[in-house]
Amino acid sequence: MCNCIDIIPQSKECYDQMVVIEIPKHMSKYKNNRVKSGLGKHVAIDPCIFIEIWQLWKKGITTYGCCCGHNKLEPFVNVDKKNIKQMLKMGYIPNHYDLTRNDTFRLKSVQFP
Repeated sequence: MCNCIDIIPQSKECYDQMVVIEIPKHMSKYKNNRVKSGLGKHVAIDPCIFIEIWQLWKKGITTYGCCCGHNKLEPFVNVDKKNIKQMLKMGYIPNHYDLTRNDTFRLKSVQFP
């Protein structure tokens, strides 16, 4: 369970507590596309899952979005399709809320209540 008490996903309170970090070098294509579309070269990550996302980046995993769930939704990370097999080998479980997507995985560092 994360420390998000009564924090609504995508609310001001949610964004105020996030860790803002530059997108890593191995994700330069994603970073460049974000900059071209006006979004910038940084991403905001929930603090309770930051270390897990950073560890995935260190292993070369390209992520496209993540959320701790704020004790309201199941924590998840979206990864590039080229990383799906690697995620499965590392013991990640596909997110069961959307079985039409195979690139969304449950996070290990935060348990859903």
